[in-house]
Amino acid sequence: MNALLLAMLLAQPRNVVVVTLDGLRPEEVFDGAQRSLMQRVEEEQGLVDTYWRGTRDARREALMPFLWKTIAREGQVFGDASLGSPMRVTNASHCSYPGYAEMFTGFADANIRDNKHGPNENVTVLEWLDARADVQVFATWDTFTRIFNVERSHLDVRAGLNPPFANDVQSPTRATIDTLFRTTTPMFGGNALDALTFAALRESLRTNRPRVLFLGLGETDEWAHVGRYDLTLEAAHRADAIIAELWRYLNTLEEYAGNTTLIITTDHGRGVQSHTWQHHGADIDGSENVWLATMGPEVPALGNRAATRITQSQLAATIAQAAGFDWNAVEPRAAQPIPLLPVIAAHAGH
Repeated sequence: MNALLLAMLLAQPRNVVVVTLDGLRPEEVFDGAQRSLMQRVEEEQGLVDTYWRGTRDARREALMPFLWKTIAREGQVFGDASLGSPMRVTNASHCSYPGYAEMFTGFADANIRDNKHGPNENVTVLEWLDARADVQVFATWDTFTRIFNVERSHLDVRAGLNPPFANDVQSPTRATIDTLFRTTTPMFGGNALDALTFAALRESLRTNRPRVLFLGLGETDEWAHVGRYDLTLEAAHRADAIIAELWRYLNTLEEYAGNTTLIITTDHGRGVQSHTWQHHGADIDGSENVWLATMGPEVPALGNRAATRITQSQLAATIAQAAGFDWNAVEPRAAQPIPLLPVIAAHAGH
C-alpha cells in the first residue's frame, strides 16, 4: 500500500461493528460439532448429516461457513488453544455481565460478580466513543441496559423484548417489527430471539449510520443452558448467517464499504465435559476460554493465529483503536489492544 493510499484510508471515518455470540464455546468454533454431544439429541442422524464431517476444518466450516471461509481467510481468528493461542477472560466469575463489563471497559472489576449487578459504575468504551463517533446497540439480552448504564450514558441501546422503534417515526416495516416484539411468546424471560433483534438492526440501518455498532446475539447461550445441543448448533449456524448478511449489507452502503472493521467474540466459554457443557461459572473448568475473529481494511490476513495469547480485557482498546481512538489514554486500567501483527523476535546481534 503506497503512502498516499494509506493517508486517504486513515483520513476516512473508521467504523467498527462488534458482534457477540453469547456463551459459544471455543470447542464448537474451532473443532465444529462434537460427535459425543450429538448422541444426546432426539434427531441424532439429521444433526450428524448436517454438521458432522470427517475433519476438523470441514466440521467448523459446516457449522460457521462465513467465519471460516471468509473471515479466517481475509482476517484473523484468536483463541485456538491447539495452536498455542488461548484467549481467556480475566474476571473471576466466568459469566455474562462480568464478561461484557470486562470486554467493554478493558479490565475486570471484582465488584461485578454476577448477572444481578446493578447499573455499571464504570464508563465503557462505547459510552466514551458515543460523544465522538456515534454508537448504537442492538441486543437480545435486556441486561445490556445495565451493562451500558443507559441512565448515565444515554447510549442508544435497544435490548430485550422492548419494541425497538417505539420512540421512532413509524413506518409500516417498523410497526410490524414492533408488533412482533410485543406478540412473540417469550422463550427466555425478557430476552428477544436473535432473528427479531437482527431484523430491527437491519431496518434501523436504512436510516441510521452509526460509526460504532454493537449486535449482541444470545440464543447460543440460551439453548445450551436448557441442554439442547441440536438447537445450540443451529443457533451458532444461524448467527454466522446473520453476520454474513450484515457484512454484505454494510458493504452496499457508502458509509461502511471499505472502511469498516468487524469483530466477533463471546463473553464466556462453557464446561468441556459431557456433563458440564451446558454450564459456565467460576467452578466450571473451561468457561474461562473464549475466542475472537476480526477482519477489515487494516487487519492483515493472517488467518487462525498461532502462538498468540490474548485476553478478553484487550477488546475495549481494540474497538477504540479500530475507530481511530486511544482508550488506554482515557482508561489506564484497560489492557492494551490485541496485536493484529505477529511479534517477530529480533535476531541476535541486530
